[in-house]
Amino acid sequence: MESLTTQLVMIALFILIIHSIETLAYSVRLSGARVRLLASALSLFNVMVMISRLANMMQQPFTGSLIDNAPQHDALELVENQFRILIGSATVGTIIGLLLLPTFIAIFSRAIAHLKRNEARYRLY
Repeated sequence: MESLTTQLVMIALFILIIHSIETLAYSVRLSGARVRLLASALSLFNVMVMISRLANMMQQPFTGSLIDNAPQHDALELVENQFRILIGSATVGTIIGLLLLPTFIAIFSRAIAHLKRNEARYRLY
């Protein structure tokens, strides 16, 4: 059985996106410190982290199905190769997030400042 399947590619892309979002969530904290609106930044950070962790929980059954679909003979070798691909995609996602960090610090700095200017529109009561 081939270790690189379409299911594995989809899971790897999903993991790459999740790790990129989780890494970019830290740019919200840095931009909040930059514009001196830490409370707004922390609330936005918590929303982003919750979304990435929810997405991570949703993809876990798909990752578990890789083990369920492994053949009886040489299953360990196949699953090992598949998990190496998944760990590699998580690493690449983190590196992409690190490379995009300065850009997203600027974007989130503007977004947090915009939230402060228009805070009357976003009140809950």
